[in-house]
Amino acid sequence: MNVLTFGEVLWDIFGDEKKIGGAPFNFSAHLARLGADVTFVSAVGDDPLGEETLAAVREIGLRTDAVAVLRGKKTGYCAVTLENGTPRYDLARGVAYDRIPFPASRSGSRPDALYLGTLASREGESRDTAHRLLSESGAKEVFFDVNIRGNDWSEPLIRSYLPYTTLLKLSREELYAFSSFGSDGETVCAEVCRVFPNVKQVVLTLDKDGATVYDARKKMFFPSPVPQSKPVSTVGAGASFSACYLYNYLSGAPTEKYLARAVALSDFVVTELGAVPDYPADLWEKIR
Repeated sequence: MNVLTFGEVLWDIFGDEKKIGGAPFNFSAHLARLGADVTFVSAVGDDPLGEETLAAVREIGLRTDAVAVLRGKKTGYCAVTLENGTPRYDLARGVAYDRIPFPASRSGSRPDALYLGTLASREGESRDTAHRLLSESGAKEVFFDVNIRGNDWSEPLIRSYLPYTTLLKLSREELYAFSSFGSDGETVCAEVCRVFPNVKQVVLTLDKDGATVYDARKKMFFPSPVPQSKPVSTVGAGASFSACYLYNYLSGAPTEKYLARAVALSDFVVTELGAVPDYPADLWEKIR
């Protein structure tokens, strides 16, 4: 399984501690851990934090040939505070992931999937790279994980990605960005698939209520099991869900199974501090 991922890698700063993160990096890390061959397209600065980032990227099993090191730029970072387990983000601007160049070298094989979100496309150069990847990667599936952060998104940006998208994920909190498609989750899911017929499935995550998948071909909704754990932190929960969903989707698992597996992984991640904790042995049989 060969997956191309695009987007930010940054450091979440929790008081005096820091942890590597960014939804595309967290997604890539979980996907690699599940067994996929992941090429991560991103950028870091030529600063000590950039060196630490490259080491962490290699350690987690991702190739770094498509991670650019940009002279004179700072590596991305974000101050994170938790309020009742829910993260609040203060994102630095003008950092390396705002200038992600199109990768000079990539594997020549056609990727099984391309993954991307919205945050890394907030500036023009990275946005241009994202559109080139959408146009030129030849990916069999395009997984658009909306993943809105603050005001770093726009409806035109979202709509520019949707014609390429085959798998769309959004959260209940992000439905406002799709208000032109309807006023409730089920209507939005069905209408997106009607307007953009390339979209095969829409995944709508529902926090403590789990998730639901709308299958455009079957015109059916598939609800997930309800999570059972009490969250310690939700940082990384969405990325782990997305990675497990995509891995099992590409593996050919039935919808009900990959939904249950994705919820099982994210339900574990919320019990840990840090977005990509080590998996306990008994979790593996539940997630793939």
